[in-house]
Amino acid sequence: MDVHVTQVPWSSHADRLRQVRERVFIEEQAVPRDEEWDGLDDSATHFLALNSAGQPLGCARLLPDGRIGRMAVLKEHRGTGLGRRLLQAAIDEGIRQRMLRVSLHAQLQAAGFYRKAGFVAQGPEFTEAGIPHVAMTLELPIPFERIPEVAPAEVRPEPAAAPDDPPRLVADSGENACAAGLLECLARPRRQLVLLSPLLDPFLFDRPEVADALSQFVRSARAARVQILIRDSTLIVARGHRLIELARRLDSRIEIRKLPEDAGTRELSFATWDNRGYWMLPDYREHQGLRNFYDPVQAERLSDQFARLWVRSAPDPELRLLRL
Repeated sequence: MDVHVTQVPWSSHADRLRQVRERVFIEEQAVPRDEEWDGLDDSATHFLALNSAGQPLGCARLLPDGRIGRMAVLKEHRGTGLGRRLLQAAIDEGIRQRMLRVSLHAQLQAAGFYRKAGFVAQGPEFTEAGIPHVAMTLELPIPFERIPEVAPAEVRPEPAAAPDDPPRLVADSGENACAAGLLECLARPRRQLVLLSPLLDPFLFDRPEVADALSQFVRSARAARVQILIRDSTLIVARGHRLIELARRLDSRIEIRKLPEDAGTRELSFATWDNRGYWMLPDYREHQGLRNFYDPVQAERLSDQFARLWVRSAPDPELRLLRL
């Protein structure tokens, strides 16, 4: 039976949300009712997991201050990945609301689950509703629409920046400008390049100069690696693609995987290298790009976002079978 995770308003779905939380927190974990119903639900963004029959199986909420909570999955549906999908939905909503970070109080026995999602423990253990907890936070990617608004004076200079890589934000408009900016960025990596592109846009990536740049990079050093995430291989396989062929010939250096179905980055494309610089299209359907050869903070956040998706991704057999 299919299960869907969706954002729902408290006003119309309170009964279903209560049904899950009553069973998990009040009946199973003996949380006092007055602590469970804390009066914050009206202001929260709620997420509900429903099966095809409309039965609620799990829930979560995100408060306006970035706190994720009331993460609950019915006992018989645990271990199915449903909790991870609910958590990701809350994280994606935090990014959409342009939050800088999200936080939560993790039950101690579930702390490992949140660590795998990138959360970091903050402070000592404490007891909440009679259950041991630990506070955890997750830094979110800088909202992409905010970047053009950053004044040059607000970009923090980094003393470690190489002379040929000054910290400077560049906005590219139009296909040709975005393609040229991408090519400039592909000349920068020294150790690692990661690339996320839902459809591996042929105008940008299926170009001889792009394939040559990646080929030169991975051959330049023994440790050089390229990781690529795509959403759908159907069109790529049908039309052929230089980067797919390159990955087949250099499969120990270039790896392509398919994004998980519940990944929230449906429009975003980006490349980042060595935790140093980045190139991005906030919406791959519109050629309005941003790049910075030296912005370690944003580069690291994009790398972390990519890493979280990479561990949940999988090789696509169709790409391995492709013959050009």
